[in-house]
Amino acid sequence: MSELVDLFGKKIRGLRRSKELTQERLAELAGISLQNIGDIERGKGNPTLETVEKISFALQEDFSSLFDFDGIGLSREQALLELENLLSRATEAQVQMILTVVRVLLQR
Repeated sequence: MSELVDLFGKKIRGLRRSKELTQERLAELAGISLQNIGDIERGKGNPTLETVEKISFALQEDFSSLFDFDGIGLSREQALLELENLLSRATEAQVQMILTVVRVLLQR
């Protein structure tokens, strides 16, 4: 999987642990499977926006904060390259959806 997915998984694991939640409890609170949480935390799962939203709600974290990877190891340049790579493979509909999400995230 991509470095971005790996970083996202590490972020979720760190937040979950900081709130002293087990994977089982987070899965229950988010209404998703334990397998899904485990895959996401290991960087093996590529969650949908709906799943990310459920995790955000369950962790009581702002949606955009789940994508704050400062201190996790991805430089700005690496992130931009990863985004460019991912966007180059996206469909027109996916690009439009991503643009909408980015606009929301940058409005804060």
